[in-house]
Amino acid sequence: MLRDHAAYLACLTMPVIQTKGQQLFPELAVLMGGYFHQDFDINGDTLEKVVSAFVADSDAPLRRLVISDIDAFLATGEVGMEERFQAYFRPDIIPTEFRPTTREFLLAIRVELGAASAHSP
Repeated sequence: MLRDHAAYLACLTMPVIQTKGQQLFPELAVLMGGYFHQDFDINGDTLEKVVSAFVADSDAPLRRLVISDIDAFLATGEVGMEERFQAYFRPDIIPTEFRPTTREFLLAIRVELGAASAHSP
């Protein structure tokens, strides 16, 4: 029992390793890690259904923060976006399986979130 407790205490002092996406775009990182993961299809088999699950679990202020993160990420530029997205977020999914490009994938999420936020206080 003492060894298990010591291991637990050691884990508490270990540094938290964050991806660059978590550091720069934390709300978008939450959406990607929490909803667009390897088991994303538990929420549906389309981008719209997955975003709908996120909408059901979130409030309008959080959705606006995700939209802001999407805008900020898109503002990093077109060149190298696919690679940058992979490096920053290390997603378990391939955005181009949902839309032709990562940019279009993010814009589609933005549209869905914007529509949901327009109907929320």
